[in-house]
Amino acid sequence: MYKRQLVYHVGIEQPVEGYSEFLWALVLGLGMKLGAAPEVLSRVLSILAGALLVAVTVRGLDRRFAGSPVATIGSALALGCAPPLAVWSTGGMATMPAALLAVLLFAALHRPEAGPGSMNWKRRGLQLGLIATALALVRADGALLVALVLGPGILMGMRSQGASLAKAAALGAAISAAAFAAHVAWRYSFYGDFVPNTARVKLGFSAKAAGRGFDYVVSSMMAMPGLANVLLGGLLGLAIAWRRIGAAVAFGAASVVFGVMAYSVTSGGDFMCYSRFLVPAIPFGVLGFGSLLAAIDRKARPLAILLAAVTSATFALPAFDVNPVPEAARGHFDVRHNQRLSGVKVARSEYAQWQNMSARAREWSVMGRALKKHAPRDASVVYGAVGAIGYYSNLFIHDRNGLVTREVALREAHEQLRSPGHDKTVPADFFAKYRPTYFQVGLERPQNLGRLQGQIGPVEIVGDTELPGVILWGQRGR
Repeated sequence: MYKRQLVYHVGIEQPVEGYSEFLWALVLGLGMKLGAAPEVLSRVLSILAGALLVAVTVRGLDRRFAGSPVATIGSALALGCAPPLAVWSTGGMATMPAALLAVLLFAALHRPEAGPGSMNWKRRGLQLGLIATALALVRADGALLVALVLGPGILMGMRSQGASLAKAAALGAAISAAAFAAHVAWRYSFYGDFVPNTARVKLGFSAKAAGRGFDYVVSSMMAMPGLANVLLGGLLGLAIAWRRIGAAVAFGAASVVFGVMAYSVTSGGDFMCYSRFLVPAIPFGVLGFGSLLAAIDRKARPLAILLAAVTSATFALPAFDVNPVPEAARGHFDVRHNQRLSGVKVARSEYAQWQNMSARAREWSVMGRALKKHAPRDASVVYGAVGAIGYYSNLFIHDRNGLVTREVALREAHEQLRSPGHDKTVPADFFAKYRPTYFQVGLERPQNLGRLQGQIGPVEIVGDTELPGVILWGQRGR
Protein backbone atom coordinates (compact mmCIF):
# COMPACT_ATOMS: atom_id res chain seq x y z
CA MET A 1 0.00 0.00 0.00
CA TYR A 2 2.77 2.45 0.90
CA LYS A 3 5.61 1.03 -1.16
CA ARG A 4 6.06 4.30 -3.06
CA GLN A 5 5.65 6.52 -0.01
CA LEU A 6 7.98 7.83 2.70
CA VAL A 7 7.32 5.27 5.41
CA TYR A 8 9.51 3.07 7.56
CA HIS A 9 7.25 0.02 7.63
CA VAL A 10 5.16 -1.00 4.62
CA GLY A 11 1.56 -2.06 5.10
CA ILE A 12 0.79 -0.84 8.63
CA GLU A 13 -2.58 0.81 9.17
CA GLN A 14 -1.21 4.28 10.00
CA PRO A 15 2.10 5.21 8.29
CA VAL A 16 4.77 6.76 10.51
CA GLU A 17 7.03 9.69 9.62
CA GLY A 18 10.15 8.13 11.10
CA TYR A 19 12.53 10.79 9.77
CA SER A 20 13.31 14.45 10.50
CA GLU A 21 14.82 15.44 7.16
CA PHE A 22 12.17 15.48 4.43
CA LEU A 23 14.13 17.04 1.58
CA TRP A 24 17.27 15.10 2.51
CA ALA A 25 15.25 11.88 2.35
CA LEU A 26 13.99 12.82 -1.12
CA VAL A 27 17.52 13.56 -2.36
CA LEU A 28 18.85 10.26 -1.03
CA GLY A 29 15.82 8.45 -2.43
CA LEU A 30 16.52 9.90 -5.86
CA GLY A 31 20.13 8.77 -5.49
CA MET A 32 18.95 5.26 -4.70
CA LYS A 33 16.83 5.28 -7.85
CA LEU A 34 20.00 6.13 -9.77
CA GLY A 35 21.96 3.36 -8.08
CA ALA A 36 23.83 5.37 -5.41
CA ALA A 37 24.05 3.82 -1.94
CA PRO A 38 22.54 6.32 0.54
CA GLU A 39 25.24 5.69 3.17
CA VAL A 40 27.82 6.82 0.59
CA LEU A 41 25.86 9.55 -1.17
CA SER A 42 24.83 11.19 2.11
CA ARG A 43 28.44 11.54 3.20
CA VAL A 44 29.63 12.83 -0.16
CA LEU A 45 26.92 15.50 -0.24
CA SER A 46 27.50 16.39 3.41
CA ILE A 47 31.24 16.80 2.83
CA LEU A 48 30.56 19.04 -0.17
CA ALA A 49 28.15 21.09 1.93
CA GLY A 50 30.74 21.48 4.68
CA ALA A 51 33.45 22.56 2.23
CA LEU A 52 31.12 25.09 0.60
CA LEU A 53 30.03 26.43 3.99
CA VAL A 54 33.65 27.10 4.96
CA ALA A 55 34.39 28.70 1.59
CA VAL A 56 31.37 31.04 1.69
CA THR A 57 31.99 31.98 5.32
CA VAL A 58 35.70 32.67 4.85
CA ARG A 59 34.98 34.75 1.75
CA GLY A 60 32.58 36.86 3.79
CA LEU A 61 35.12 37.22 6.60
CA ASP A 62 37.78 38.36 4.15
CA ARG A 63 35.45 41.00 2.72
CA ARG A 64 34.27 42.35 6.07
CA PHE A 65 37.64 42.37 7.85
CA ALA A 66 39.93 43.37 4.98
CA GLY A 67 41.57 46.01 7.19
CA SER A 68 42.44 43.56 9.98
CA PRO A 69 44.46 40.47 9.02
CA VAL A 70 44.27 39.29 12.63
CA ALA A 71 40.46 39.30 12.50
CA THR A 72 40.33 37.62 9.08
CA ILE A 73 42.89 34.91 9.83
CA GLY A 74 41.87 34.44 13.48
CA SER A 75 38.17 33.99 12.76
CA ALA A 76 38.84 31.76 9.75
CA LEU A 77 41.21 29.65 11.85
CA ALA A 78 38.59 29.27 14.57
CA LEU A 79 36.11 28.09 11.95
CA GLY A 80 38.59 25.60 10.51
CA CYS A 81 39.44 24.22 13.96
CA ALA A 82 35.81 23.53 14.90
CA PRO A 83 35.37 19.75 15.42
CA PRO A 84 31.58 19.93 14.96
CA LEU A 85 32.03 21.02 11.36
CA ALA A 86 34.45 18.18 10.62
CA VAL A 87 32.33 15.53 12.34
CA TRP A 88 29.00 16.57 10.88
CA SER A 89 30.45 17.11 7.42
CA THR A 90 31.11 13.38 7.37
CA GLY A 91 28.14 12.24 9.46
CA GLY A 92 25.74 11.72 6.57
CA MET A 93 22.85 13.61 8.17
CA ALA A 94 21.33 16.89 6.94
CA THR A 95 23.04 18.89 9.69
CA MET A 96 25.67 20.38 7.40
CA PRO A 97 23.39 20.97 4.38
CA ALA A 98 20.98 22.84 6.69
CA ALA A 99 23.81 24.96 8.10
CA LEU A 100 25.04 25.69 4.57
CA LEU A 101 21.58 26.79 3.44
CA ALA A 102 21.33 29.12 6.45
CA VAL A 103 24.69 30.70 5.51
CA LEU A 104 23.67 31.01 1.85
CA LEU A 105 20.35 32.59 2.87
CA PHE A 106 22.17 35.11 5.06
CA ALA A 107 24.74 35.88 2.33
CA ALA A 108 22.02 36.38 -0.30
CA LEU A 109 20.05 38.67 2.00
CA HIS A 110 23.03 40.83 2.96
CA ARG A 111 25.03 40.82 -0.27
CA PRO A 112 26.54 44.24 -0.98
CA GLU A 113 24.76 46.33 -3.58
CA ALA A 114 26.58 46.64 -6.91
CA GLY A 115 25.14 49.89 -8.24
CA PRO A 116 22.40 50.46 -10.86
CA GLY A 117 22.61 46.93 -12.20
CA SER A 118 22.12 45.27 -8.83
CA MET A 119 19.33 42.78 -8.28
CA ASN A 120 15.94 44.38 -7.54
CA TRP A 121 14.02 43.38 -4.46
CA LYS A 122 11.60 41.09 -6.32
CA ARG A 123 14.37 39.04 -7.89
CA ARG A 124 16.23 38.93 -4.61
CA GLY A 125 13.05 37.93 -2.80
CA LEU A 126 12.51 35.05 -5.23
CA GLN A 127 16.09 33.89 -4.72
CA LEU A 128 15.66 34.12 -0.95
CA GLY A 129 12.39 32.21 -1.22
CA LEU A 130 14.00 29.30 -3.06
CA ILE A 131 16.85 29.02 -0.58
CA ALA A 132 14.52 29.45 2.39
CA THR A 133 12.14 26.80 1.07
CA ALA A 134 14.99 24.31 0.77
CA LEU A 135 16.08 25.17 4.31
CA ALA A 136 12.56 24.87 5.72
CA LEU A 137 12.13 21.41 4.18
CA VAL A 138 15.58 19.89 4.65
CA ARG A 139 15.13 19.49 8.41
CA ALA A 140 12.13 19.56 10.74
CA ASP A 141 13.61 22.61 12.51
CA GLY A 142 14.76 24.32 9.30
CA ALA A 143 11.83 26.75 9.39
CA LEU A 144 13.23 28.15 12.63
CA LEU A 145 16.51 29.01 10.89
CA VAL A 146 14.56 30.72 8.11
CA ALA A 147 12.79 32.88 10.70
CA LEU A 148 16.04 33.68 12.50
CA VAL A 149 17.69 34.86 9.27
CA LEU A 150 14.83 36.60 7.46
CA GLY A 151 12.97 37.94 10.51
CA PRO A 152 15.69 40.47 11.43
CA GLY A 153 16.01 41.39 7.74
CA ILE A 154 12.34 42.37 7.68
CA LEU A 155 12.53 44.31 10.94
CA MET A 156 15.78 46.12 10.21
CA GLY A 157 14.91 46.71 6.56
CA MET A 158 11.74 48.55 7.56
CA ARG A 159 13.94 51.18 9.20
CA SER A 160 15.98 51.88 6.05
CA GLN A 161 14.98 54.17 3.18
CA GLY A 162 13.40 52.33 0.29
CA ALA A 163 12.93 49.24 2.48
CA SER A 164 14.18 46.98 -0.33
CA LEU A 165 15.79 44.70 2.25
CA ALA A 166 12.50 44.34 4.12
CA LYS A 167 10.54 43.71 0.92
CA ALA A 168 12.96 41.07 -0.33
CA ALA A 169 13.09 39.34 3.05
CA ALA A 170 9.30 39.44 3.37
CA LEU A 171 8.82 37.96 -0.09
CA GLY A 172 11.34 35.22 0.63
CA ALA A 173 9.66 34.48 3.95
CA ALA A 174 6.22 34.34 2.32
CA ILE A 175 7.38 31.90 -0.35
CA SER A 176 9.02 29.57 2.16
CA ALA A 177 6.08 29.86 4.58
CA ALA A 178 3.66 28.79 1.85
CA ALA A 179 5.82 25.81 0.95
CA PHE A 180 6.25 24.87 4.61
CA ALA A 181 2.51 25.13 5.27
CA ALA A 182 1.78 22.91 2.27
CA HIS A 183 4.25 20.34 3.57
CA VAL A 184 2.72 20.37 7.07
CA ALA A 185 -0.75 19.93 5.56
CA TRP A 186 0.48 16.96 3.53
CA ARG A 187 2.19 15.54 6.61
CA TYR A 188 -1.01 15.68 8.62
CA SER A 189 -3.12 14.22 5.83
CA PHE A 190 -0.77 11.27 5.34
CA TYR A 191 0.83 10.64 8.75
CA GLY A 192 -1.91 12.05 10.99
CA ASP A 193 0.39 14.38 12.89
CA PHE A 194 1.69 17.92 12.52
CA VAL A 195 5.25 17.01 13.57
CA PRO A 196 7.51 14.08 12.70
CA ASN A 197 7.38 11.04 14.95
CA THR A 198 11.06 11.66 15.67
CA ALA A 199 10.07 14.96 17.29
CA ARG A 200 7.09 13.46 19.10
CA VAL A 201 9.39 11.17 21.11
CA LYS A 202 11.17 14.17 22.69
CA LEU A 203 10.25 15.77 26.00
CA GLY A 204 8.55 18.69 24.31
CA PHE A 205 8.68 22.26 25.61
CA SER A 206 8.82 21.88 29.38
CA ALA A 207 10.86 22.98 32.37
CA LYS A 208 12.43 19.52 32.46
CA ALA A 209 13.49 19.79 28.81
CA ALA A 210 14.80 23.31 29.30
CA GLY A 211 16.91 22.24 32.29
CA ARG A 212 18.56 19.45 30.32
CA GLY A 213 18.88 21.70 27.27
CA PHE A 214 20.67 24.32 29.36
CA ASP A 215 23.06 21.62 30.56
CA TYR A 216 23.58 20.64 26.91
CA VAL A 217 24.67 24.13 25.90
CA VAL A 218 26.89 24.56 28.96
CA SER A 219 28.47 21.11 28.61
CA SER A 220 29.15 21.79 24.91
CA MET A 221 31.02 24.95 25.80
CA MET A 222 32.91 23.25 28.60
CA ALA A 223 33.86 20.37 26.31
CA MET A 224 35.06 22.84 23.66
CA PRO A 225 35.98 26.20 25.26
CA GLY A 226 36.67 27.56 21.77
CA LEU A 227 32.95 27.11 21.08
CA ALA A 228 32.13 29.35 24.04
CA ASN A 229 34.54 32.00 22.72
CA VAL A 230 33.02 31.84 19.24
CA LEU A 231 29.37 31.96 20.34
CA LEU A 232 29.47 34.17 23.43
CA GLY A 233 32.44 36.21 22.23
CA GLY A 234 30.69 36.44 18.87
CA LEU A 235 27.58 37.96 20.46
CA LEU A 236 29.80 40.49 22.25
CA GLY A 237 31.62 41.30 19.03
CA LEU A 238 28.35 41.86 17.17
CA ALA A 239 27.14 44.19 19.91
CA ILE A 240 30.39 46.16 19.78
CA ALA A 241 30.76 46.38 16.01
CA TRP A 242 27.16 46.71 14.81
CA ARG A 243 27.78 50.16 13.34
CA ARG A 244 30.92 49.05 11.54
CA ILE A 245 29.46 45.91 9.94
CA GLY A 246 25.91 47.23 9.65
CA ALA A 247 23.00 46.98 12.03
CA ALA A 248 21.05 44.55 9.84
CA VAL A 249 24.04 42.19 9.50
CA ALA A 250 24.88 42.34 13.21
CA PHE A 251 21.27 41.85 14.31
CA GLY A 252 20.77 39.01 11.83
CA ALA A 253 23.89 37.11 12.88
CA ALA A 254 23.14 37.62 16.58
CA SER A 255 19.59 36.37 15.98
CA VAL A 256 20.88 33.07 14.61
CA VAL A 257 23.48 32.56 17.36
CA PHE A 258 21.08 33.37 20.19
CA GLY A 259 18.13 31.61 18.55
CA VAL A 260 20.01 28.36 17.94
CA MET A 261 21.25 28.32 21.54
CA ALA A 262 17.71 29.03 22.79
CA TYR A 263 16.30 26.24 20.63
CA SER A 264 18.96 23.85 21.95
CA VAL A 265 17.82 24.71 25.48
CA THR A 266 14.06 24.45 24.92
CA SER A 267 14.31 21.24 22.86
CA GLY A 268 16.11 19.38 25.64
CA GLY A 269 19.50 18.92 23.97
CA ASP A 270 20.95 16.06 21.99
CA PHE A 271 22.86 12.90 22.89
CA MET A 272 25.12 12.90 19.81
CA CYS A 273 28.74 13.99 19.87
CA TYR A 274 30.28 17.38 19.16
CA SER A 275 27.26 19.62 19.67
CA ARG A 276 25.19 18.79 16.60
CA PHE A 277 22.38 21.18 17.52
CA LEU A 278 24.76 24.15 17.72
CA VAL A 279 26.41 23.61 14.32
CA PRO A 280 24.24 26.17 12.43
CA ALA A 281 25.25 28.89 14.91
CA ILE A 282 29.01 28.43 14.45
CA PRO A 283 29.56 30.35 11.17
CA PHE A 284 27.44 33.23 12.47
CA GLY A 285 29.31 33.20 15.77
CA VAL A 286 32.57 33.29 13.82
CA LEU A 287 31.39 36.50 12.11
CA GLY A 288 30.88 38.07 15.51
CA PHE A 289 34.14 36.66 16.82
CA GLY A 290 35.95 38.25 13.89
CA SER A 291 34.28 41.55 14.78
CA LEU A 292 35.55 41.18 18.34
CA LEU A 293 39.09 40.45 17.13
CA ALA A 294 38.96 43.48 14.82
CA ALA A 295 37.89 45.72 17.70
CA ILE A 296 40.67 44.41 19.95
CA ASP A 297 43.19 44.55 17.11
CA ARG A 298 42.74 48.30 16.80
CA LYS A 299 43.78 48.79 20.42
CA ALA A 300 45.99 45.82 21.36
CA ARG A 301 47.07 43.54 18.52
CA PRO A 302 49.01 41.06 20.74
CA LEU A 303 45.86 40.50 22.81
CA ALA A 304 43.82 39.85 19.66
CA ILE A 305 46.42 37.36 18.42
CA LEU A 306 46.44 35.61 21.81
CA LEU A 307 42.63 35.36 21.89
CA ALA A 308 42.54 33.94 18.36
CA ALA A 309 45.24 31.38 19.18
CA VAL A 310 43.62 30.26 22.46
CA THR A 311 40.19 29.98 20.83
CA SER A 312 41.45 27.89 17.92
CA ALA A 313 43.53 25.64 20.20
CA THR A 314 40.75 24.98 22.72
CA PHE A 315 38.39 24.31 19.83
CA ALA A 316 40.71 21.81 18.14
CA LEU A 317 42.13 19.94 21.16
CA PRO A 318 38.91 18.02 22.03
CA ALA A 319 39.08 16.47 18.55
CA PHE A 320 42.16 14.61 19.85
CA ASP A 321 40.55 13.81 23.22
CA VAL A 322 42.52 16.53 24.98
CA ASN A 323 39.99 18.25 27.22
CA PRO A 324 40.88 21.65 28.74
CA VAL A 325 38.06 21.43 31.32
CA PRO A 326 38.40 18.57 33.86
CA GLU A 327 35.97 15.67 33.56
CA ALA A 328 34.63 16.18 37.09
CA ALA A 329 33.54 19.73 36.24
CA ARG A 330 31.94 18.67 32.97
CA GLY A 331 30.09 15.90 34.76
CA HIS A 332 27.87 18.40 36.58
CA PHE A 333 26.29 19.33 33.24
CA ASP A 334 26.24 15.91 31.58
CA VAL A 335 23.09 15.36 29.52
CA ARG A 336 23.68 11.77 28.43
CA HIS A 337 23.11 10.33 31.90
CA ASN A 338 25.16 7.30 30.95
CA GLN A 339 28.02 7.10 33.40
CA ARG A 340 28.48 7.39 37.14
CA LEU A 341 31.56 6.94 39.29
CA SER A 342 30.99 6.52 43.03
CA GLY A 343 27.58 8.14 42.65
CA VAL A 344 28.95 11.19 40.78
CA LYS A 345 28.02 11.86 37.18
CA VAL A 346 30.99 11.57 34.84
CA ALA A 347 30.87 13.20 31.43
CA ARG A 348 32.01 11.06 28.54
CA SER A 349 34.27 13.20 26.36
CA GLU A 350 33.05 14.23 22.92
CA TYR A 351 35.82 12.14 21.38
CA ALA A 352 34.78 9.09 23.40
CA GLN A 353 31.15 9.64 22.41
CA TRP A 354 32.19 9.90 18.76
CA GLN A 355 34.12 6.63 19.06
CA ASN A 356 31.16 4.98 20.77
CA MET A 357 28.72 6.16 18.10
CA SER A 358 31.04 5.00 15.30
CA ALA A 359 31.56 1.59 16.89
CA ARG A 360 27.86 1.09 17.50
CA ALA A 361 27.01 2.09 13.92
CA ARG A 362 29.45 -0.53 12.60
CA GLU A 363 28.04 -3.14 14.98
CA TRP A 364 24.46 -2.43 13.96
CA SER A 365 25.41 -2.63 10.29
CA VAL A 366 26.93 -6.07 10.84
CA MET A 367 23.83 -7.18 12.75
CA GLY A 368 21.50 -5.89 10.04
CA ARG A 369 23.36 -7.69 7.27
CA ALA A 370 23.43 -10.91 9.30
CA LEU A 371 19.69 -10.68 9.94
CA LYS A 372 19.13 -10.15 6.22
CA LYS A 373 21.14 -13.29 5.51
CA HIS A 374 19.81 -15.65 8.16
CA ALA A 375 16.50 -14.46 9.66
CA PRO A 376 13.14 -15.39 8.12
CA ARG A 377 11.90 -12.74 5.70
CA ASP A 378 8.77 -12.19 7.80
CA ALA A 379 10.70 -11.92 11.07
CA SER A 380 10.29 -8.97 13.44
CA VAL A 381 12.86 -7.63 15.88
CA VAL A 382 12.60 -5.54 19.03
CA TYR A 383 15.46 -3.06 19.27
CA GLY A 384 16.29 0.44 20.49
CA ALA A 385 18.41 1.62 17.54
CA VAL A 386 16.51 1.08 14.34
CA GLY A 387 18.59 2.80 11.65
CA ALA A 388 21.29 0.48 10.35
CA ILE A 389 19.60 -2.69 11.62
CA GLY A 390 16.34 -1.85 9.89
CA TYR A 391 18.00 -0.59 6.71
CA TYR A 392 20.28 -3.57 6.15
CA SER A 393 17.89 -6.30 7.37
CA ASN A 394 14.69 -4.91 5.81
CA LEU A 395 12.78 -6.53 8.68
CA PHE A 396 9.96 -5.13 10.78
CA ILE A 397 11.45 -3.31 13.78
CA HIS A 398 9.58 -2.66 17.02
CA ASP A 399 11.39 0.50 18.15
CA ARG A 400 11.91 0.69 21.90
CA ASN A 401 12.81 4.40 21.62
CA GLY A 402 9.75 5.24 19.54
CA LEU A 403 11.38 6.93 16.56
CA VAL A 404 9.40 4.75 14.13
CA THR A 405 6.81 3.37 16.54
CA ARG A 406 3.95 5.80 17.15
CA GLU A 407 2.62 3.87 20.12
CA VAL A 408 5.83 4.60 22.05
CA ALA A 409 6.14 8.19 20.84
CA LEU A 410 2.67 9.04 22.17
CA ARG A 411 3.48 7.83 25.69
CA GLU A 412 4.28 10.15 28.58
CA ALA A 413 7.97 10.70 29.20
CA HIS A 414 9.65 8.98 32.14
CA GLU A 415 9.82 10.94 35.37
CA GLN A 416 13.58 10.58 35.63
CA LEU A 417 15.63 12.36 32.99
CA ARG A 418 17.32 10.17 30.45
CA SER A 419 19.68 10.76 27.59
CA PRO A 420 18.03 13.00 24.95
CA GLY A 421 15.97 10.97 22.51
CA HIS A 422 15.43 8.20 25.07
CA ASP A 423 12.76 9.90 27.20
CA LYS A 424 10.02 7.40 26.37
CA THR A 425 12.05 4.20 25.93
CA VAL A 426 10.12 1.04 26.79
CA PRO A 427 11.36 -2.46 27.75
CA ALA A 428 11.31 -5.22 25.16
CA ASP A 429 8.35 -6.87 26.91
CA PHE A 430 6.24 -3.87 25.94
CA PHE A 431 5.93 -5.48 22.50
CA ALA A 432 5.07 -8.99 23.74
CA LYS A 433 1.47 -8.59 22.51
CA TYR A 434 2.79 -8.42 18.94
CA ARG A 435 4.63 -11.74 19.29
CA PRO A 436 7.94 -10.53 17.80
CA THR A 437 10.35 -13.11 16.41
CA TYR A 438 13.28 -11.79 18.46
CA PHE A 439 13.08 -9.81 21.68
CA GLN A 440 16.81 -9.25 21.57
CA VAL A 441 19.63 -9.73 19.09
CA GLY A 442 23.36 -9.19 19.44
CA LEU A 443 26.87 -10.17 18.44
CA GLU A 444 28.99 -12.61 20.43
CA ARG A 445 31.68 -15.22 20.14
CA PRO A 446 30.25 -18.78 20.36
CA GLN A 447 32.32 -19.65 23.43
CA ASN A 448 30.63 -16.84 25.37
CA LEU A 449 27.05 -17.94 24.74
CA GLY A 450 26.90 -19.93 27.97
CA ARG A 451 27.74 -16.85 30.05
CA LEU A 452 25.25 -14.79 28.06
CA GLN A 453 22.44 -17.30 28.65
CA GLY A 454 23.21 -17.21 32.35
CA GLN A 455 22.63 -13.46 32.29
CA ILE A 456 19.53 -13.05 30.10
CA GLY A 457 18.09 -16.51 29.55
CA PRO A 458 17.90 -18.87 26.55
CA VAL A 459 19.31 -17.59 23.28
CA GLU A 460 19.92 -19.20 19.90
CA ILE A 461 22.47 -18.76 17.15
CA VAL A 462 20.83 -16.94 14.25
CA GLY A 463 23.84 -17.30 11.97
CA ASP A 464 27.37 -16.24 11.20
CA THR A 465 28.46 -12.68 10.47
CA GLU A 466 31.09 -10.96 8.33
CA LEU A 467 33.26 -10.68 11.46
CA PRO A 468 35.56 -13.72 11.87
CA GLY A 469 34.61 -15.84 14.86
CA VAL A 470 31.56 -13.73 15.74
CA ILE A 471 27.96 -14.96 15.45
CA LEU A 472 24.59 -13.26 15.62
CA TRP A 473 22.45 -14.50 18.49
CA GLY A 474 18.77 -13.93 19.12
CA GLN A 475 16.38 -14.35 22.00
CA ARG A 476 13.06 -15.67 20.77
CA GLY A 477 9.79 -14.00 21.66
CA ARG A 478 8.20 -15.41 24.77
